[in-house]
Amino acid sequence: MSHRLVVPKEAEQAKQLGNVLFAKEKFNAAIEAYTEARLLCPKWPVPLVNRALCNKKLCKWDALAADCQAALALDPELPKAEYMLGLSFLEKQQYKLSEQHLQKALDLARNKGATMLDEIWKELARAKYALWLNKNEAVQTERRALLEVTERAIRHAYDDLSKEEAPVASSASSAGLEATLAAMRQVFRDANKDNAMGEIPDWCTCRLTMEPFRDPVQTTEGFTYERSALFNHFKKLGHFDPVTRGKVNPDLCVSNIAVRVATQAYLDSHGW
Repeated sequence: MSHRLVVPKEAEQAKQLGNVLFAKEKFNAAIEAYTEARLLCPKWPVPLVNRALCNKKLCKWDALAADCQAALALDPELPKAEYMLGLSFLEKQQYKLSEQHLQKALDLARNKGATMLDEIWKELARAKYALWLNKNEAVQTERRALLEVTERAIRHAYDDLSKEEAPVASSASSAGLEATLAAMRQVFRDANKDNAMGEIPDWCTCRLTMEPFRDPVQTTEGFTYERSALFNHFKKLGHFDPVTRGKVNPDLCVSNIAVRVATQAYLDSHGW
């Protein structure tokens, strides 16, 4: 927000009451408290986000979406609101909208140094996978229909040819038909391989986590790791590269944008 909002004491007290009730899993009562805080300070997005958390616990996805959208109208840079809005669309199987909001939540969380990156990433992966499944199913349906049409056309062409040929030539023509059909089916099988998930390449995965890169960083030793895993390594074991064991200054580790972009492109096209 462009200016500092002065929150009335009564609104802060109502929000704190909501927090206490939320911790006790009294979500409906917490919603009432957050609603009171919202009424006392209409331009304060925090009660809206907190109320959305209650609606998430109650699986009230439409109410959650409304709260998040209202909060984002007040402050468009709230990663938690974008995250929960993405979740609501995911639950309602609106996967494209879910992907858009979860991706924005991830970008905001990265920029703000938020601690919920892993949580956002997991839900974003769910949304992307659901999108890929839908797209892949549509592609497979189209290819099956195309295969049937192509087979009928080829058989029709060979039938016409066999009527004009002698019996011996007709037998050869039949063999040619089966060979042509087999070759065509192989072409379709090869095309389908491009849509298969398969094993994720090593260059897409972190040596420390064995999972796809989300926020890769490169050390001065030239190796790339997942940021959170690398800095956890620094914290627990010391400032050295996990592979080369060479000394590393954490401040000199840089984001490996090329690997991040390439990994995301691979994941997007293979349903991860």
